[in-house]
Amino acid sequence: MTAPERPDAKTDLRLVVIGDSTAFTDARGPHLPSEAGLYPNVVRAALERALDRPVAVNVLARAGTHTRDAYRMVLKDRHAQFEVLMGADAVVVGVGSFDHAPAGVPATVESLVPLLRSRRLRRTARRALHAVHPWGVRLTRGRFARAPLGEWRRTYDGLLFQVRALTQGAAGVVMGPTSHRSAYYGDLHPLHAAREAEQRAIAERHGFPFVASWPLVEPFAARLNPDGIHWPAEAHAAVGEALAAPLVAQLTGATPKPSIPGLGERAG
Repeated sequence: MTAPERPDAKTDLRLVVIGDSTAFTDARGPHLPSEAGLYPNVVRAALERALDRPVAVNVLARAGTHTRDAYRMVLKDRHAQFEVLMGADAVVVGVGSFDHAPAGVPATVESLVPLLRSRRLRRTARRALHAVHPWGVRLTRGRFARAPLGEWRRTYDGLLFQVRALTQGAAGVVMGPTSHRSAYYGDLHPLHAAREAEQRAIAERHGFPFVASWPLVEPFAARLNPDGIHWPAEAHAAVGEALAAPLVAQLTGATPKPSIPGLGERAG
């Protein structure tokens, strides 16, 4: 498999963001892709300023994305694989936060709700699980994450490998997991630091610079969305600028890009 040739300097540089709802939601709620204050667009604008070149951004994200979802997408979705990622010049991998969030209800139980035949029963089940979740987190003191550590390691490692394989020499950066100030999660997140360290280790093993998002977001925690999870514009700006910096360094040749021995790198 060979990657498309790198675009001419006069064409748009292609940036791809693999993310979750933080990629399109701020403290006011979800937005259209054109919203300038969202972190993918902050990254785009920073790259344009630094490189003096137009940048086109493509965001692959949906609410509640887990690492397993993103891994399946880059393995199975031909549009994501060959029309979005292949030929990209830069990629941001911004998933993992939901995997590390405290679990008050087993994920297997939640996964059964969409299979219930009655709409009324589905709504009742969702309301019940939503009400029970904070109590479950408090009862277990937040000691269980939504994704088991071993399974998360496997899928995150596979995700980053597949991203490298499809982009073949593109610049890349990983965004670390955010945290919360949310009653839904029992106002607890004791595993965050340990899980962030796990994510950093895997990212760095694949050659991706790692940007910890929560230290950049926490100063603005008082202005999070009412859900206690999504960031205000100032936090998006801080995270976007921090993500852009290692991409600029790679795209200008100051630092190496993630690469896979034997697959080669695109000329740049």
